[in-house]
Formats: sequence, C-alpha cells, structure tokens
Amino acid sequence: MKPYNFILLPMALLALTALPAAADDKPNNIPMDGKPVTESHQGKGKINSVDAKAGKINLSHGPIASLDWPGMTMDFEVTDKALLANVKPGQKIDFELVEVRKGKYSISKITAAK
Repeated sequence: MKPYNFILLPMALLALTALPAAADDKPNNIPMDGKPVTESHQGKGKINSVDAKAGKINLSHGPIASLDWPGMTMDFEVTDKALLANVKPGQKIDFELVEVRKGKYSISKITAAK
C-alpha cells in the first residue's frame, strides 16, 4: 500500500460520517445546553380525581387551542408527583402540558385558577 493511502483512508471515513448531518436539512432544536426545546400548552380545567401515588390526575378541561383539542374529560400523568401534593377534586386549575413522547402529553405545571 502506498504511504498516502494511510492518510486518505481516515480522511474518507471522516467525510462519510459527516454526510448524515449534512443531508439533514431540518433545523437543530437542541440548544447549547444540550436540553431539547419543549413546547408547552396552556389549559384550564376542573379536577375530578387525583391519584398521587400513580402520578395521575383526571380533569375536565376547556379547549386547548395550541393542540387543536376540544374541551373534554381525560386522565393525565404529571411530570413530577409533587405537583399533586396540594390539589384536590373539585378545584379549578390552570395547567401546562408538555409532550413527553410522540402524541403523549403530561402536566408539567399546576396553579390554582385565577
């Protein structure tokens, strides 16, 4: 093998590893701190039931325009069980949803309705 082949082979391999990144024309939504950008959605609702142990809450909520959801009653998981420490059935709340998996939303913030 000729001496320059020892230089060209690693350079060719390095160039090939860069191709998938160059071919991806989607914007990179991961900022410098390495945490993905997470869009949140705001809602208002009334608590029907709370299962603090399971980290779940059942809400009747109004429309959530940013998700194109009509008002409905549904169960949600929370991103942190501590969010359920001071809430109770019958309470009206404002809440924030984040997408934790494709099409799966969890409540990341709960405050008493104003």
